[in-house]
Amino acid sequence: MKNNRQVTVNQAGLTLLELLIAIAIVAIMLTTVAPAIQSILIKSRITSDLNSLSAVAQRARFTAVDEQSSVVMCPTKNYTSCVSSWKNATMIFVDDNGNGSRDTSETLITTSDPLNSANTIYGISGTISFNEQGGISQAATITLCPKDNSSEYASALLLSLYGRISVAVDSDGDGTKEDLAGADLSCS
Repeated sequence: MKNNRQVTVNQAGLTLLELLIAIAIVAIMLTTVAPAIQSILIKSRITSDLNSLSAVAQRARFTAVDEQSSVVMCPTKNYTSCVSSWKNATMIFVDDNGNGSRDTSETLITTSDPLNSANTIYGISGTISFNEQGGISQAATITLCPKDNSSEYASALLLSLYGRISVAVDSDGDGTKEDLAGADLSCS
């Protein structure tokens, strides 16, 4: 006697119509969310570089006051000499002889990584020297922008003559942050 059992197989999956609808929904979601994600990434890169520069500047100022000597903060390619482009790494050192450059006898205090390649920097070249009271010779606005120079994402590190270090804010609510003088930041 033969047993004729019928086996039922349940197939799982999507029909072509269901698959097309799912792809359409994903495409709509991506076109809606992608610009917001891009904006978050740009702001994050600028904030990261700004925080790095701020930490080095604060360390330089505190070291100048603690050591009661001149401390130089400058961009560098090799951690031994200063260069003019702030896209490079940053270093600080106690400038014992006051010549503005790092000699072999002058200890490197701290360094930071180069700026993110997707960012540009404006408003500064050369070195910043902090005196024994923590002040600097000339106030500075170090502006960071995305590569496309969109001012809506611009932010800046503000250094006052007294060495006070702050980050630019949008105090007038127009969507653009301001420098020390209250003027809108510019990416040029």
